[in-house]
Amino acid sequence: MPSTTTSASQPMQANSLYQPLLKSVSLFILLALLLALSAFTIHFDVLQIQNNIGENSWTEFLQESYLFITFSLFATVAVRQSQQRGFAILVSAFFAVMFVREMDSVLDQIVHGFWKYPAWLIASSAIGYAIMNRKTTVEPLMDYMKHNSFSLMLGAMATLLVFARIFGMGGLWQGIMQEHYVRGVKNLAEEGVELLAYTLILFSATWYCLPQLKQAQGKLSVK
Repeated sequence: MPSTTTSASQPMQANSLYQPLLKSVSLFILLALLLALSAFTIHFDVLQIQNNIGENSWTEFLQESYLFITFSLFATVAVRQSQQRGFAILVSAFFAVMFVREMDSVLDQIVHGFWKYPAWLIASSAIGYAIMNRKTTVEPLMDYMKHNSFSLMLGAMATLLVFARIFGMGGLWQGIMQEHYVRGVKNLAEEGVELLAYTLILFSATWYCLPQLKQAQGKLSVK
């Protein structure tokens, strides 16, 4: 009997041993596919549509789509995980404001700079809710910072807000191309880096949010 138990437990131990490796490989493949989609979108814009990656490009549309999915994921966590609601609303609002900012060209059709008003409303409402519900804000935020996806999110945000801005400065590209300066090349480089950052942001958000939503679904099933 003891030998039977030991032999039966060996496959379970083997599965447990290789599970981190399988998870890492799966995450790599998913991220690689998402990055490939982003890269091929830039190729499509330049080679098929001959677009200079402006406001109406597929690259810009994909950036906006990634932001929309990101803030929607955290908003769904806020709805389904009441113990994380303050934190999730705060993060969702942050990306919602970024989404509104990316949509400024559309909102400018109403009045120039109109995007600031919905952005201010979203931000102030989320901050107010988070302050009034510190219990569901502070502790879940601390837990999120310990999650493996948080480091990737930090890197993606730094790439978007710092590196892409500095890398996309016109002076750099005018300096390298001089009298042959083509603004489309500068736009391609800047928007390409931004799309990379948005891709990593989406992947990081999905990495964190989907297990949270699955956990919430499990609780509903038990009830």
